[in-house]
Amino acid sequence: MLKAELLRKAISEQVPWLRENPDQLVVYVQKGNAISTGARSASFEYRYTLEVLAMDYPHSIDTLMVPVLMWARIYQPDLLLNPERRKTGITFEADLLSNSTADLLIRIQADEAVIVTRNESGEINVRHRADPPPDPMEGQDAWGLLVKDDVANTVIHDATAG
Repeated sequence: MLKAELLRKAISEQVPWLRENPDQLVVYVQKGNAISTGARSASFEYRYTLEVLAMDYPHSIDTLMVPVLMWARIYQPDLLLNPERRKTGITFEADLLSNSTADLLIRIQADEAVIVTRNESGEINVRHRADPPPDPMEGQDAWGLLVKDDVANTVIHDATAG
């Protein structure tokens, strides 16, 4: 699953201790669904719970949660932007092993589109699609688009607009 691989990579790049101790990081999917509409396309979607287990972790959960949230912002933005998904989309458990270590389990609700096509020779091609990055214009003030460096840009009036 593409998103599981991308999550493991993001955590490993951002958390030096887990990069140095890769055997202490486990990313897996224990439960999921394959959802297809039965339409003409054979494409479908996986919906699953990604589980991230950091064993004997000697640092604050914050150092693990920040890379997870950064990953979610790119690959599962609905978990941050949708008020309902935000409530339960990312959960965690901590087993405090000592004053300095814990086993941390983070669960992330994910979905992953699988595009199924045929090439010219009739072979089936399967491609997992990661969600595109969020729209950089989201939340942008509409007036801010008209003015740059205090110099007004050319505005074209659309007579059909209300």
